[in-house]
Amino acid sequence: MSREAVRSSFSRCRKAVEALFPVLTAFFIVVLAGCSGQKPAAGGSAGDSTLVIAMLGDANYLNPVIGASVTSRNVYGLLYPGLLQSEFDTTSGLLNFVALERKLREEAPQSQQDKPRGALARTWKMSDDNRSITYTLRNDARWNDGAPVTSHDFKFTYTLYGNPVIASPRQQFLAELVGADKGEIDFDRAIQTPDDTTLVFNFYKRIPESLALFHTSLTPLPKHKWENVPPREFRHSPLNQKPLGAGPYVLQDWLKQQQIVLASNPLCNLPKPGNIPRIMFRVVPDYTVRLAQLQTGAVDVVENIRPEDFDGLERSKTGVEIKAVGLRVYDYVGWSNIDQEAYHGDGTIQPHPLFGSAKVRRALTLAVDRQSILDGYLGEYGVIASTDISPSLKWAYNDKVIPYPYDPAEAVRLLEEEGWMPGPDGIREKNGRKFSFVLYTNAGNARRNFASVIIQQNLREIGIDCQLDVQESNVFFENLRLRRIDAWMAGWSIGLEIDPLDSWGSDLEKSRFNFTGYRNPRIDELCELAKSELNLQDARPYWMEYQEILHRDQPTTFLYWIKEAQGFSRRIKGEELNILSTFYNIDDWTLSPSASVAE
Repeated sequence: MSREAVRSSFSRCRKAVEALFPVLTAFFIVVLAGCSGQKPAAGGSAGDSTLVIAMLGDANYLNPVIGASVTSRNVYGLLYPGLLQSEFDTTSGLLNFVALERKLREEAPQSQQDKPRGALARTWKMSDDNRSITYTLRNDARWNDGAPVTSHDFKFTYTLYGNPVIASPRQQFLAELVGADKGEIDFDRAIQTPDDTTLVFNFYKRIPESLALFHTSLTPLPKHKWENVPPREFRHSPLNQKPLGAGPYVLQDWLKQQQIVLASNPLCNLPKPGNIPRIMFRVVPDYTVRLAQLQTGAVDVVENIRPEDFDGLERSKTGVEIKAVGLRVYDYVGWSNIDQEAYHGDGTIQPHPLFGSAKVRRALTLAVDRQSILDGYLGEYGVIASTDISPSLKWAYNDKVIPYPYDPAEAVRLLEEEGWMPGPDGIREKNGRKFSFVLYTNAGNARRNFASVIIQQNLREIGIDCQLDVQESNVFFENLRLRRIDAWMAGWSIGLEIDPLDSWGSDLEKSRFNFTGYRNPRIDELCELAKSELNLQDARPYWMEYQEILHRDQPTTFLYWIKEAQGFSRRIKGEELNILSTFYNIDDWTLSPSASVAE
C-alpha cells in the first residue's frame, strides 16, 4: 500500500461529468461512447479504444481521504488533481518533487524533461526558519463541474484527513502542523488561505523542505461538494460512489466486485485529456484467469507475473511484453503484538498471548524458510528483506542489518526460553494455552498462497499449529484496518519519502496502518529526530538505528522484497514503468489497433 498518489503527475481535467455519465445499473453492462465513438470488444474485452487492466481486488473507496487498497489508489490517482508531481532518482534513492516552475532537485530523469506538467502548484517557497511553506497555485484548474480548484479546497480536505471520526489512514501526514504537538491541530493557524491561489502550511517546529513537500501534497476534495457531509456519514456518503474530481479521467461505471470503467475528459487542461478514451479496471481474483485473459488479449495489463510464465506470455499470439521494476513492495507476515480482545474491549494495551514477545517473534522469523519461498516462486525476482527500508533507498539503507537465517533449532531454543514447551500432541503450549492460530491472507494472490503453505509447514516442524484461511480482499483489508486479525500475510508498497510513523507509531489511533499494534518509544523518537534534520543526509544515522531496532523486535516477519514483473499487451505504446508506479504515465499511453499486433 504507497502512501503518495500513484502518480501525482497525472494530467488534470475540467469537464462536468455527472450529467453526461450516469451510474449504470447492475442489470446492464453498457459501454459509454468515448471520444472516438468506438465500442470495446464484446464482453468488455480490450478494444481499440479501451484499455483493460486486470486487478486482484476491487477498490474499497474512490476517495483519497479514506481509500487504502492498491486498486483504490490506482483509480483515484486518475480522478483527482495533485499539488505536485514526483520523480525518483535511482542513483541516490531520493524522491524529487516538481511544480510547474520549480523542482526540489534540479537533477531529473531524462524521461521527464520538457514534458507538459499537470501539477496544481506553480511554485513554492520554504520559510527561512523552515516552519512554513507557501504554495502559489495555478488559477486555471477546475473541478469537473466547472468550479475552480482553490486553496480553500486543500484546507477543507486537510480537516478531513485530520478528523479522528473519519479515521483517515493518512493522519500522520499532519503530525507537524501547528497544534499537533499539543494533541489537536489548530487548523486556523496551521493552514492559511489568503486568497484562492495562495496556500500556506505552518508547522510547530522546523522540518526539512522535502518532508514539508511530502506532507503537504495530499490529494484534495472539492469543498463545495463535501462540506455539508457530517464526519460520521463520510465513509457512507453517496458521494463516494460519484466522485467529483479534476483528473484526466472521470468515473463512468462501478459494478462492485466486477469492474470500474473510467472515461477520458476531452476538456482537460492540466495539461491534457488522457489519450486512451476508456480505461477498465476489471476484478479478476484468480491469477490463472488473469494470465489466460492476457494471453488471449481480453485484458491488456496484468501485474505480478510469475517468472515461470514469462516465456509463454511473450510467445502468445496477441503479443505480450514483460517489464520488471523494484524494489518497492515487500511481503510480510503480520503478528498482532497486542491483545486484540483487551484493546477492543476496554482500550487497554497488553501483550498478545502468542505474539507479544519480541523473542517469540524472532523465533517465528527464524522458523520460516524464506529462501525456499523465493526459490520456489520468485527466483531472481525476490530479495530476502530485513526491515521495511528498501535497498532501493540507497541513501538510508542499512546493509549491515543481515536478515535472520532459516534456523529452526535456534527458533526452538528461543521458544522454550519463553516457556513454550511441547504438549502431548506435539503442539507447544504455555500456561495451558496451545500455540495455535489462524494465518489469514487475501484471495487471489498465488504468491502468498504458495508462501503461506510453506510457512504452515515450517511452523508445524517446530511444534506450532498454524491454520490457513483466505478472505475476499476488501473483507481482509477492512479486518486489518479494524485490527480484528491476530496473524496475517500481506504486502506493502513503501513510500519513497521515508516517514514510517503511520506504520509503527505508538499512538494507535493516529497510526492507522499500524495493524500489529507495535509500540516502541525509541522508534517514535528516531522518526522525529530524522524528520527534524533539515539536510536529508544528516538523518541517515537515525534510520540506521531504526532498522537495527525493527530487526531486533520483529513486529512482523519481513519476508522478501519483490522485483515486480508486469505483463503489457504490445499494443500499448508509451508506457514508462518505474518504481513510482506501474501506471506512472498512464494518461500518456496510446493503443495501437488490435490487428497491428496480432499474428
